[in-house]
Amino acid sequence: MSGGNEKYRFWQESNGIIHLVWNERIETAPGKFHTQTRRLSTRTKDWDAAEQFRAQFIAGLKNPAAPPEPTLGYLLDRYRNEHGINTRSLSTMDQQLKPLKAYFGDLLPSHISNALLADYAKQRKVSAGTILRSLGILKAAIHYAEGNRWIERQPQFVMPVKQPPPRDIWLTREQVGLLIERAKAPHIQLFIMLAVSTAARSGAIMDLTWQQLDFERRIIDYGRGYGNKRRAVVPMNDDVYAALCTARELALTDHVIEFNGKPLKSIKKSFRKLCKDCNITASPHVLRHTAATWMVMDGVPLAEVARLLGDSERTVEKVYGKHAPDYLRRAVNSLNLTRNKLLCPQP
Repeated sequence: MSGGNEKYRFWQESNGIIHLVWNERIETAPGKFHTQTRRLSTRTKDWDAAEQFRAQFIAGLKNPAAPPEPTLGYLLDRYRNEHGINTRSLSTMDQQLKPLKAYFGDLLPSHISNALLADYAKQRKVSAGTILRSLGILKAAIHYAEGNRWIERQPQFVMPVKQPPPRDIWLTREQVGLLIERAKAPHIQLFIMLAVSTAARSGAIMDLTWQQLDFERRIIDYGRGYGNKRRAVVPMNDDVYAALCTARELALTDHVIEFNGKPLKSIKKSFRKLCKDCNITASPHVLRHTAATWMVMDGVPLAEVARLLGDSERTVEKVYGKHAPDYLRRAVNSLNLTRNKLLCPQP
């Protein structure tokens, strides 16, 4: 299969692996050239993944070389401009880049040390979670630089703070019902219903277009996602199907979640105000945790919950297993005193 007349076209092997093929003009002698066909495996059978490989390959050819000794500020900027622009959280990344560049900007990767990181954490005077997110960007930028061979080897370091325990926040059905009832705008009601009925991430719901919905089969395809944030193909339950049918009749854009004839990038501000009016502490992401908690409490197998969330079964068990009705019941029953004949015999 070919991608047309473009320079970097596709060719698929009989085993399904897709290759990138192009013609390269090579000078064999002064003034003499030879055209050679080059081929590079994308290491995938998936056409969407192959398209992404080609885009990254072409982008890599256009990337300018880094200076001989790039500073951390330079690496952070390159990481932001080449990788960050393809993420949903660019604005969040920009917020974290300011203190990072202010502290590390003029330093070289070789200057990184555990003591330096500890001093950075001490000066920031913010939560451990914020420190971890901030230094996570620094670590990712350095790893990106090593992968592009801008530096020889990335320095190894230990995070100066520990990962805070996850907050186990979820809402009851009564609380979710109150939010839907008090929400005046239809797009907020629809968002809440999709979040708790499909367990999708906020970004996936905001990105959702009508083309991703199959009303005949009652299927929602949330797409590929960003990075390691996988998205699922989810059936519509009766409530969601009815709500989407109504919303489709009134739709003015290609996006399912819209307001005043325009798609929205975020619903955080409106949702925060709604929660405050209902005296409920929650964020849009809490609705995803709520959906997962409800499923586990209702006895839905963890494997099914994991598929709906786009997470691994191990992660689901670690985070939500405690909510299962029979959690650790078999383990406790094995310690039954009567069963193990540990009680004193009757005289």
